Amino acid sequence: MPKRNLPPFAALRAFEAVARTLSFTGAAQELGVTQAAISRQMRALEQQLGVRLVERYATHNSLSSAGKRLSTALREGMDVMEAGVRAVSSKPGQQILTVSVAPFFSATWLTPRIMSFIEANPGVDLRLHHSYQPPDYRREQIDLGINWGHGQWTGVEAEKVLDGSLTPVCAPEFLGSRTQKLEPVDLIKQPLFYEFRREDWADWFAASGNALSEPPAATKIDDSNALRRIALEGHGIALFFYTLAVEDLAIGRMLQPFDVTVDTGNHYFLNYPSDRELSIGAKRFRRWLQTEISK
Repeated sequence: MPKRNLPPFAALRAFEAVARTLSFTGAAQELGVTQAAISRQMRALEQQLGVRLVERYATHNSLSSAGKRLSTALREGMDVMEAGVRAVSSKPGQQILTVSVAPFFSATWLTPRIMSFIEANPGVDLRLHHSYQPPDYRREQIDLGINWGHGQWTGVEAEKVLDGSLTPVCAPEFLGSRTQKLEPVDLIKQPLFYEFRREDWADWFAASGNALSEPPAATKIDDSNALRRIALEGHGIALFFYTLAVEDLAIGRMLQPFDVTVDTGNHYFLNYPSDRELSIGAKRFRRWLQTEISK
């Protein structure tokens, strides 16, 4: 068999880590070497290949077209090598998978289901990182995110996983028997609460057939858990995620006065960097999530 014409493996490994993290510092920490060593390996590899692999800027790094092609090939090759090592090892190691997830989504939807993924993937060391904002994939060592928003994030692929439409909810005892007499417009007279924009209430009233000249008086509660608690404790009516209130509504913990929802254009999205190949663990998590969502 002819000798393989490849650069030193240490240089390829250094580039794979830089390409995945888009950070010389992050790659150095992962591989247990200095940032200077990573920089030397990268310069030597680029000189040997005669192409620029990583575009270096003051605030961030990005892969060149050649870098993207080589990164994809190396990731696929290392995934195969990693799988082969696990297959023959008497003590197969675990692949770390870090998922950044919105706290309320995690507590309400993800956590009750997550054991099915963990039990089906013993070779994946799942780590949940709670954050309201999508990850900064250039600086954070995050594999995937599940976050709320518009989904139009620069350099990020986003796949809608849960509808973010809003609907009024409250404790059953707050309205009592008055629901038979109320019309949607009558909610204006009640204490109203919201999380994101007061205009979301105006949009809901418009969806119910009651256009308002200005948004109604309402109190902002900048946290989903706190907003849910406001409703549960009978303090008023909260404009809340319908899909994340389904369980509360089904068991009678909360009441939906009117079967009207408003789509604000913001939803929960699975997201990941568009210029990197997903790891085996990330691909498995994505497939598992898609299966759970479709149930």
